[in-house]
Amino acid sequence: MGAEVLLYGYGLVCISMLVFNLLYSLHLRAGQRRMMRRMAVLRRRVEAQLRGIQNDLTGQNAQSIQVKHLTWLRRRLSRVSYLLAFDRFLDEQDGQDRAFQTYIRQIQPVFLYLATVYWKREDTQAAYFCHFLARHRLQRHMEMDQIQQAVLSYLKKDSLYCKVNALKALCSFANPEILTQSLLELGREANVQLHPKVVTEALLTYTGDAEALIRRILGQLDHFSLQIQRAVLDYIRFRSGAYGQPMAEILRDPGRDKELRFAAIRYFGRYPDPSVEEILLRFVTDKDPLRWEYAAISASALARYPGQEVVDALIQAMYSPNWYIRYNASSSLEAHGLSYEALFQILSGEDRYAREMLNYRLETRRLEERAAAAQAPPRQERVGAAV
Repeated sequence: MGAEVLLYGYGLVCISMLVFNLLYSLHLRAGQRRMMRRMAVLRRRVEAQLRGIQNDLTGQNAQSIQVKHLTWLRRRLSRVSYLLAFDRFLDEQDGQDRAFQTYIRQIQPVFLYLATVYWKREDTQAAYFCHFLARHRLQRHMEMDQIQQAVLSYLKKDSLYCKVNALKALCSFANPEILTQSLLELGREANVQLHPKVVTEALLTYTGDAEALIRRILGQLDHFSLQIQRAVLDYIRFRSGAYGQPMAEILRDPGRDKELRFAAIRYFGRYPDPSVEEILLRFVTDKDPLRWEYAAISASALARYPGQEVVDALIQAMYSPNWYIRYNASSSLEAHGLSYEALFQILSGEDRYAREMLNYRLETRRLEERAAAAQAPPRQERVGAAV
């Protein structure tokens, strides 16, 4: 009897799962049909305005959009379902079309209104609105500072998604002053801090003049929080090699936080500068175990610095008891053209740490070569006709 109950129970669970999957599939299809209907409504309304603008542009006079259309847009796009449909509709448009550019420029008041509406909504809807602004990069047509100020207020929300999307939206507006203000605002948040990598990735989406932005944020560097400073320095490293002087000042300043000095070392690993080679060599040969991070990062940075003195310092680093220092030193020595077989001869197998690292690197190389050989397409033999 007990076995029959279990069997019937299992069958009931299976039937319930099938019914759920069926209902969910029908719900998705119904949602897709509703989305297509909303897009059709938006397309019909917007294209009517675009036709009027296009006809008027032939006479070199830009026709204003009808007020009732702006009112209709404010009401419809205040619903996130229609904002989603408008998102898809914009994907279908040619952003270079003059009529479309004029249309987007003239509906700026609608986006300003929506910015105030979605700020009061739940965090997911607010985050999506910021994502919408960032995704379509409407800054090319939107020149109103009020919109940027409204988006700036989204950084005060507790949601991390909302903060990140708001920052990306501000990056798409390409206003260095507003973006610098947003970084200052993020640093004031004591309870929620964005990881520096997240901030750096957002800054890399900046669509304006990167040099103008870098000059502005460097002028405000000491006013940012530590996390934002780290993100800013990483952004500079990915964007430009023209800031060796301020980076060298950070590198040489023992009063700076070590994370900022690490960022400066990585900068000079990407953009070699002979003026900082001495301090990098001093770091990599430092025997203090409490300063191993300086040695490890410097060992990696020295891969692009030529000279026998650099090679000798990296060979010396191979004797370090710290695994990361030995690993980075071995990688840099390989970049300098020294094979692991040559290193075995130089080190003479006297040091256990160096020997273990070289064995590890050799084994890693063999595995990589084996994996590459396995993925390579088989060579076809040439078949020649006998003469």
